[in-house]
Amino acid sequence: MANIDVSTYFFTAAVPVCNEGIVEHGGIKSSPIHVVREVLETLPTALQSHATQKIGLNSPFSRNLRTHFTRFAILDQPYFNGRDHSDALVNIVAGTDLLDPQPVDQIPCPYLFWTIDFDLLDPSGTGEPRRYFEELWGQMEPELRSIFQYCYGFDKVTDPAAFATYMIGCQIETTMPFHDYWYVPPKLRAISIPGLALIPGAGALMLLASLVAAILRWTGWAWAAGFAGWSGWSWLPWAGLALLILGLVIDYYWVLWKGRQPYPAAPGSDLRNVLKGLYLQQAFTRFAMEQQRRDPATWGAAFRTFLTATRPADLDGPTQPAGVIRSKLPGDAA
Repeated sequence: MANIDVSTYFFTAAVPVCNEGIVEHGGIKSSPIHVVREVLETLPTALQSHATQKIGLNSPFSRNLRTHFTRFAILDQPYFNGRDHSDALVNIVAGTDLLDPQPVDQIPCPYLFWTIDFDLLDPSGTGEPRRYFEELWGQMEPELRSIFQYCYGFDKVTDPAAFATYMIGCQIETTMPFHDYWYVPPKLRAISIPGLALIPGAGALMLLASLVAAILRWTGWAWAAGFAGWSGWSWLPWAGLALLILGLVIDYYWVLWKGRQPYPAAPGSDLRNVLKGLYLQQAFTRFAMEQQRRDPATWGAAFRTFLTATRPADLDGPTQPAGVIRSKLPGDAA
């Protein structure tokens, strides 16, 4: 399934917005789609830069430790890419009026696009994305209500299960997921070339045997074909042709099935491991700097103290909080 890859779920949804009438938001009357834009513009982003760090308001998605990436976008109408390509000589001969407009794609209402990459609790993806949306509703219900309040049918969403059902109903297949944690080529099982060649190869050999027998008969060597036992095998070419076609069909669907298998996950690529890795990277950099010009005889004891303090195998802490650009280490100014 294209939505699942590298133990990550890549969710994409197109949610229709009911842009009818005038609504009041914050004492200002406006259209629903403008209210949605305003909500998205004021939704806090992650503390990813010095400017956002000074604001101090973290993204509500940072409350969820499965969310790697999320993005909203509004589509009012599809972009017009110009006229369909056509041959200039054909246009001259046919008398095509290039000023005559062609049909233009339009959508009946604005759409709110939502993409999310989140960790799977089960590598098989059992229960997803329902489990994720029910979890997310419990962590940021007010923000989700403000974002989707003017979407068609959202007024029926009253609980986590209803929200998950609503989002799944708006889901579209993710055809090109993106994941960037692999830094070395993974060990993938190659498709078996002998296995691919087995059935069509048998069919091809049977056709070849039939061809040899036909040539022997045509050249007057029919006794050789009879000696080989082929003279009475009139079914041989048909069986060979059937095996060849069947084998090619099986190989085709086998290759497609193999290509649809999820890519293996990179070791330690779930969000909690990534956050722990970022914390250890910064903590060890500081530790190494502090050991400069110190007596090497004290390095072993200092490193053991470092391991005790940072607990590398403990994902619960100390670790880097989600949605921030750097960790707060012991000794940092408040």
